[in-house]
Amino acid sequence: MNPLASIPPTVLVLALTGVLVVVFRRQACRTAAAVATQKSTAELLEESELRFRILTRATSEAVWDWNLQTNAQWWNRNVQTVFGYSEEEIEFHREWWTQHVHLEDRERVCSGIRTHVNGNEDFWSAEYRFRRADGSYANIFDRGYILRDREGRGVRMIGSMMDMTERQREMELARSRDAALESARLKSQFLANMSHEIRTPMNSIIGMTDILINTELTSEQREFVEIVRMSGESLLTIINDILDFSKIEAGKLQFEMLDFEPRSTVEEVIMLLVEPVHSKKLRLTSVIGANVPGTVRGDAGRLRQVLTNLVSNAIKFTPHGRITIRVSKETESKTQVVLRLEVADTGIGVPEEARACLFQPFSQVDASTTRKYGGTGLGLAICKQLVNLMGGQIGCDSIPGKGSTFWFTVQFEKTDVAASARDASLLSLIAARAPVPPASPVPKERRKHMRILVVEDNAFNQKVVQRQLREMGFGVDAVANGIEALEAFGRIPYALVLMDCQMPEMDGYACAAEIRRREDGQRHIPIIAMTAHVMKEDRDKCLAAGMDDFLSKPVRVAHLESVVSNWLNEPATATMVETHTHARNSPEDQAPADGEEEQPPGAEDSRSFVDRKVFMEVAGNNAAGSRGLAGRYIQQTTKQLAKLRTAVAAGAGLEVKRLAHSATGSSAMYGVTHLADLLREMESAGCDGRLADTPGLYAQIETEFEHVKRILSEIK
Repeated sequence: MNPLASIPPTVLVLALTGVLVVVFRRQACRTAAAVATQKSTAELLEESELRFRILTRATSEAVWDWNLQTNAQWWNRNVQTVFGYSEEEIEFHREWWTQHVHLEDRERVCSGIRTHVNGNEDFWSAEYRFRRADGSYANIFDRGYILRDREGRGVRMIGSMMDMTERQREMELARSRDAALESARLKSQFLANMSHEIRTPMNSIIGMTDILINTELTSEQREFVEIVRMSGESLLTIINDILDFSKIEAGKLQFEMLDFEPRSTVEEVIMLLVEPVHSKKLRLTSVIGANVPGTVRGDAGRLRQVLTNLVSNAIKFTPHGRITIRVSKETESKTQVVLRLEVADTGIGVPEEARACLFQPFSQVDASTTRKYGGTGLGLAICKQLVNLMGGQIGCDSIPGKGSTFWFTVQFEKTDVAASARDASLLSLIAARAPVPPASPVPKERRKHMRILVVEDNAFNQKVVQRQLREMGFGVDAVANGIEALEAFGRIPYALVLMDCQMPEMDGYACAAEIRRREDGQRHIPIIAMTAHVMKEDRDKCLAAGMDDFLSKPVRVAHLESVVSNWLNEPATATMVETHTHARNSPEDQAPADGEEEQPPGAEDSRSFVDRKVFMEVAGNNAAGSRGLAGRYIQQTTKQLAKLRTAVAAGAGLEVKRLAHSATGSSAMYGVTHLADLLREMESAGCDGRLADTPGLYAQIETEFEHVKRILSEIK
């Protein structure tokens, strides 16, 4: 039976209509939803594309989008800014890009893209050259990502081009800079080695001629020896010029900052050149202006070098007449003073057209100058660079046939020392304490009982130095390296050691340090470095190894004798040996001598703070001089330590080094030895950057200075 038969037709129609409405309504909803979904996807794609375009504006690179199926390409605006193309010049297809790739790179780059697209890789990159709008080529780094369909076929590539030209240029400059720095380091090392290798044979040449000229010779033989000696001197001058010029070029030239007297420096130059002046029957005088400070702070050695070169040139080019050195103050500020020095001669003069090249390297007035007068053409170039480094200028005024005036200015720091006549005399006394010349030679009778050890690997130099010392009356032994020196040192109580620094097996630095270790405070044998290394850092290295002094090769007989005599007569050395000996004796051996008051327990020995003998000698061994010197030393050191305290608090390493070095010089000179040692340690801490050590060290310095002030204030 049909179940619908019992339902009225009207009701059935209505029911069916309702069902259809529901069905149609549901279908309409599904259709609307599908349309809405399609619309949403289109909007999302549009938004995504828009976002992509915006991102391409945020980068500085040239972004590209390549349809692999149609070969159409899209570029962002950076293709215009990076490569200089206008919008009209850019064609949006692959051929335009391909034509702008450098012909030599084109096949490599296109082949690489094909390989990546046809393979399974999703990323491609390459470096190549791309032509700019002006025709030049940019070195670029290009990379792109490959988009594939469901079958794995490449359908699209998106990437960016980075202009590496400037970066590569910077990298090349950095490599060049590193190479230049390494070259400078190697050049500096080469200079040090060359200095040693050249000066070592020169030591034998000049040393032997010094010895030979003092023997019995015929007039002809003496003339020959004089020629050898003068040739050696000329060769040494040339070597020094070349080494100095090379050090300046390498930036390795260092300047000292010490107090000195300009007047004394001028006098030293005159004394140095008195022999060639007399031999040419010239007249050499100096005129020091009344306004020139008595003392200044700077590098006296470099000032002397410039002045010596100019005066030597004046002597060379002045056949007759006179040479005058003039010194005057040009300008002055609160902290600086500029001095002007002139060397005027009555020589052959310099033509106007030749003056422009005077201070250029390897240049002279004309080719005949070298043939007639010799030289490298480096002297004035070195003078110019030294003067410039000291904050000054150099020039020449000349009238051919009547003479020349070479002048230069130099900037120095002002000092706290007043330029009074009494100060000048005191400074002269201080200068007299320098190792050369010694206060008094070692008596000949004492020399017979003194034995000196020469440590030198060069057989010729051994003979030279042995002969020189034997001529002076000393006993001499010679060994070839540090190991042999230690063996000899263990057998014989030598009075002094002359130590070469660069030797096989064991060098002089290690040998000196080992000798000091073995002495263990019982005995201090003077060790004199005898080396061809002449740079400041080499001297510092010698002293740091425990050596006492420094002789630069070639060693002259007079210089060698004065240095050796100075150390064998050195009062400080004798006092040190005596003190250490007493410290190891038994208590009964330490009883006071007759007439000597026994020092109460706990009392301070003033000798540990101030060497009175040294101080009185510097002061001229008179009461007025000693009181004045004590007052000035206390005043000067108080100011220096106040500045040093500020530098320590600020952690300024270089300033700590400079101030400590300045204070060390005066303290050591006046016999305030222990304070000088502490200041040297402070200088070393500032130099090495050990600033954490400086506050505690400064506290020791202040305590020591209080003792020094008390002792000096008691001087009558």
